[in-house]
Amino acid sequence: SVYKKYYKKAVDRNYFKRVLRETYRLNKHLLIDNLDKPYAFMFFYQTKERLSYQEIETKTIQLFEKFVLEIKKEI
Repeated sequence: SVYKKYYKKAVDRNYFKRVLRETYRLNKHLLIDNLDKPYAFMFFYQTKERLSYQEIETKTIQLFEKFVLEIKKEI
């Protein structure tokens, strides 16, 4: 989800949604390989900064790794 408040043009919002979906698609193996049960995720792009694809991908990988570590701590 990308806020209309920050990006008024649908073209910009759609671009970030596509980037978020693609980074998830390419890195979902980090979650699938390390989790026993399924989880639901929702991504929010909540910044006025126009991050590059590489920055978004790096942050997505960090998020997945942190999530897996937190889940493993609970077990």
